[in-house]
Amino acid sequence: MLIDSHCHLVHEKYKESIEEIIKDAKKFGVEKFIIVGTSIEENKKAIEASGKSEKIFCSVGIYPHENIEISLSDLKKSLEENLKSSKRVVAIGETGIEMPLWENGRTLDKQVELLEMHLNLALENKLPVIIHNRNGNEEVYALLKKYSEKGLSGVMHCFTSDWDYAQMILDLGFCISFTNIITYPKKEQLLEVVKNIPMDKFLLETDAPYLPPQSLRGEINYPKYVKIVAEKVAQVKQKTLDEVSECSYQNTCKLFKI
Repeated sequence: MLIDSHCHLVHEKYKESIEEIIKDAKKFGVEKFIIVGTSIEENKKAIEASGKSEKIFCSVGIYPHENIEISLSDLKKSLEENLKSSKRVVAIGETGIEMPLWENGRTLDKQVELLEMHLNLALENKLPVIIHNRNGNEEVYALLKKYSEKGLSGVMHCFTSDWDYAQMILDLGFCISFTNIITYPKKEQLLEVVKNIPMDKFLLETDAPYLPPQSLRGEINYPKYVKIVAEKVAQVKQKTLDEVSECSYQNTCKLFKI
């Protein structure tokens, strides 16, 4: 069995219904899905979608450059309301650091403030956090170290850094999640992480509709392709597909308590 631990099934790119996407994914052994929120609007849609099936869970969070016109306090209130509205919310995020800066996006200082708000909220509600990190290794690590000492847990989604950084994140008690980026060419540094990571510390995801496998570059990604991530991990770690699937399934269930 497989879980797509991070997907965006309420994205406008999908013309199919969520029910159709899930039915298709099941043919590939994908049994559970975590729909990840990135904005006030998407959080509401993710919660609504999670009510359609016992196989669907969700998270709520604000992406580094979303809802920039709304104050930090109001964003927190919105997330708190999300948490009160549904028991299908199993994590806070995705949130983190996105560099270089977007035009009209948040400054690095504002991104750090936003991230810290999420980390506090996760601690207050005893939920894991889903971290987005693009070129923000230093800032992300500093905050995760601070909050992991208070008991924070979570996952570094779509990991793309090297083994040295991976070890730093793992030492904080966090998990690391792999996408189909591991199937792309010239990713030796990332494959070293795949090879070395303990079997109880990794998750698998698609980040669909983004990041399709190498064989489908340029197309829309779907949760069913998490099997391709699993196959690549199995190849690199010299394990069977069943071993990788079972470990990632159990790791995800343990982290998100699903």
